[in-house]
Amino acid sequence: MACIKSAQRAALTALAPDAPYLAAGAMTGAVDLSFSNSANIEIFRLDFQSDSPDLPLLASAPSPDRFNRLSWSRPGAVEGDSFALGLLAGGLSDGSVAVWNPLSMIRSGSASLAPLRT
Repeated sequence: MACIKSAQRAALTALAPDAPYLAAGAMTGAVDLSFSNSANIEIFRLDFQSDSPDLPLLASAPSPDRFNRLSWSRPGAVEGDSFALGLLAGGLSDGSVAVWNPLSMIRSGSASLAPLRT
């Protein structure tokens, strides 16, 4: 079977329930292609219209630790649109849970965006 799109990462993934996005969190116990031990979370657009084999990276942010689990919630019934894409929750290798707002990550695209809670 041929690969349609890819993101070369040693990562756990979560799909946005109501939007064309994929989150990837650096996986505990895995070594990536550059032998990096950094911990981060990234959001990619699921773009099947372009001819590029790579998924476009929209946002990246540091994580306090690497991931054991990653989940993307449905948007809640919150006033305003600040959580229109739900929340990303990651179970980290140190036993903590970190939560990010994917909409804020995409809007800023910044690597300086810390999790909402750890």
